[in-house]
Amino acid sequence: MRRPAVPRLRLPVALRALALPNYRRWALADLVSNTGSWMSTAALGWLVFDVTGSAAALGAVVAVKQVPSIAFGLLGGALADRLDARRVLPWTQGTHAVLAALLAVLVHGGDAHLWHLYAFAALTGTIGVLDGPSFGRLLGQVLGREHLSNGIALGSITHSTGWVLGLAAGSVVLAGPGASAVFAIDAVSFAFVALTVVRLRPDLLHPLDRAVRGADRVRDGVRYVLGSRQLVVVLGAGVVTGAVGRHFQVTMAAMADGVFDGGPGLYGRLFTCFSVGALLGAAVAARLRAMRLPVLLGSAGAAAVVQATAGAAPAVWVFAGAMVAVAACSIVYDTAVSTTVQLLAPGHLRGRVLAVQGLVSSLASIAGAPLVGLLTDVLGPRAALGIGGGLSLLAVLVAACVLAGGPAAVARSVRTEVVGRRVVVPSPAPAPVAA
Repeated sequence: MRRPAVPRLRLPVALRALALPNYRRWALADLVSNTGSWMSTAALGWLVFDVTGSAAALGAVVAVKQVPSIAFGLLGGALADRLDARRVLPWTQGTHAVLAALLAVLVHGGDAHLWHLYAFAALTGTIGVLDGPSFGRLLGQVLGREHLSNGIALGSITHSTGWVLGLAAGSVVLAGPGASAVFAIDAVSFAFVALTVVRLRPDLLHPLDRAVRGADRVRDGVRYVLGSRQLVVVLGAGVVTGAVGRHFQVTMAAMADGVFDGGPGLYGRLFTCFSVGALLGAAVAARLRAMRLPVLLGSAGAAAVVQATAGAAPAVWVFAGAMVAVAACSIVYDTAVSTTVQLLAPGHLRGRVLAVQGLVSSLASIAGAPLVGLLTDVLGPRAALGIGGGLSLLAVLVAACVLAGGPAAVARSVRTEVVGRRVVVPSPAPAPVAA
């Protein structure tokens, strides 16, 4: 099959994926989509709390949105492997746009009730079951293997920027025109993404095999993941780091209020530091030419060490610096994990492998948030940070030993990396696909 022509636009190493015309369109749509989604998230949370006055109700809406991915995520991945993502995504994004527009009309007319908000969360979560793995497959086609890690890193910058812009713009629009305007803007952002997918140039897309009938079963994807030592170890370590090595919104709030007596103002400043660290980490990841396993394990280990020591910070400025560092390391780690999973998954199984990754991430998040909260309440935020960082570091060390074949092999690998020899994530053996 003919490879897409190499674009002639020359850019710095950190921006090399933007040399691809399709990715330039993709990146703009991604920024618009993330900004609209974070605006909608802020508005939905405000609406639920305004209607009920209950934080528990707000938490229930978040849980309702996650349930479909846990229940049907693997089925969505199998379906994504069977279908053409360029045909699927305009429909899923268009459906998102219709739902957001309907909610905007209900809110504008004063007819939005709590059950509408729960239904909106459940339906958007259900659409995401197919939407998520389809986006992952199409991203692989847009970037190809050569630009995959850089494109994912630039996507981290886009996501972080959309997060900051979305929350800021959402609060301004909420205070002005109101929540209905936010949902209307979100509907437009979904429509823009659907149009962008339609406008991608097919001749510049990299080929990605689709599953044939009879080879599109859910268990085939699960079996492939379980049969790959690299995937099992990387995702297994991700369970621990995702459960106890994240959720800094909990520990930062407790440190700001209970340790440094700074209240919500300090919490906001710490959150800003965390956002800046995320942008720095994405910029560092974008400059890396290859996301090798030492990068994945090294960034995860560094994040764990900084987290563990952050709990002992003697002053607020030391803690703020630690939040910058841990966010930067975490983004590099996330980029390396996403790149590794994409490269290890063959084309006809890509959607199902991504669905397994999403399922693992959701379960770790759902289990980890209450656990970190319990540790913070019972032992205090300093101890919660130390325990979480220590467990994350232990998971990284175990992963390194398993992947390298033992502690002695780890030491040899480190020496090899120091003298400049490349240790690249191995590619999977070819699997039978459709002709």
